[in-house]
Amino acid sequence: MKKKVLFVINTMGRAGAERCLLHLLKAWEDEEFEISLFSVIGRGELFSEVPSHVRILNESPCVDSVFDSRARKSFVKNIVKGVIRKGLIFKEFLPFIRLLRWQFKEKKVDIKKLCWKIVSDTAPVMEEKFDLAVGYLQGAATYYVMDHVNAGKKVVFLHNEYEASGYCPISDRPYYEKADRIYCVSDYISKGLKEVFPSCRNRIETFYNFADADWVKMRAEEGSAPEIQRRAGTLCLLTAARLEYVKAFDVAIQAIAYMKEKGINAVWYVIGDGSLRRQLEKEMKEQGVEDCFFLLGQKENPYPYMAACDIYVQETRFEGFCTSITEAVLLGKRVVASDCGGNREQLTYYGTGVLTELTPRAIAEGIEKAWGEEVPQVDVTGRQMQELERLKREAD
Repeated sequence: MKKKVLFVINTMGRAGAERCLLHLLKAWEDEEFEISLFSVIGRGELFSEVPSHVRILNESPCVDSVFDSRARKSFVKNIVKGVIRKGLIFKEFLPFIRLLRWQFKEKKVDIKKLCWKIVSDTAPVMEEKFDLAVGYLQGAATYYVMDHVNAGKKVVFLHNEYEASGYCPISDRPYYEKADRIYCVSDYISKGLKEVFPSCRNRIETFYNFADADWVKMRAEEGSAPEIQRRAGTLCLLTAARLEYVKAFDVAIQAIAYMKEKGINAVWYVIGDGSLRRQLEKEMKEQGVEDCFFLLGQKENPYPYMAACDIYVQETRFEGFCTSITEAVLLGKRVVASDCGGNREQLTYYGTGVLTELTPRAIAEGIEKAWGEEVPQVDVTGRQMQELERLKREAD
């Protein structure tokens, strides 16, 4: 009889963890296992890319973006409906207030993290039993697996620095203490989580993100990057990330302004969308960089854009194990990244790249330094398959 494995994730939007999950699911095609997928919020463009051997448990998955205004309204509407339908008003009220008070006290107010528990409790519950359930992302996926899935063994993943991400250890401790294994996507994250939850120390391990090198290279050759205009003597920079505070695009705008002032010829393209778009457009205008810093929005296929750039830049305030950095390295691109825990470990892992402080001048100097480096050649396939075998053993 096949062993039944369930993966749960918050959404299937076009983001790093979701892309890594798809690569992992593609690699896990094994006749000994029946693989299923459930998205707590049954929405996201990447539903259309789920491998055929994976059973999607969402009844009517939506392939629309999780960022548009309709999605946000639908998100709130469904939460309210679910709370009323399941009679959760009193059950959810006190935990919600306690978490809100903690966020205000720590100055880490985040509506999304405030609602993840409610989202998990209002999602459909399945009766099926699994040999292994994997909460592939912190937040709703972790809560859902621990509270609502019947499985012989339960494993959860953490993709970001726990404390820096703004999660509440008081609320989360019961969930991590019940998990059979906690996989963090870098040693840096593992170390931090062991300090937050010392009682879980023996169950916390590192599991590096998956990436399908052949798939990334194939996708890079499938399309074009019409917005990218190459000019002789001008460096072409690219970043692919959500337009959110953690991604530090305010500093990136200052950096390109500094480079422009110093006579460094460069253009910087950004792929991604998010809540700060209007604010960033205002800052671009104020800094006078609208002619060299471009917000291209979401792209169904970002890889031709990566292939077209000279240097991939990931200057963020914190990072776990960045999917975009991995993809850029696999495409043979030089990388410049902020010297935070996850980025430092990742570039050491790949043996390439330039780390900088998160300041305009340091970023500019890092870009100039990277331009003089050799183009990297990296292969991670063998190490990834060893990781997959380790996860398969969890289902025994």
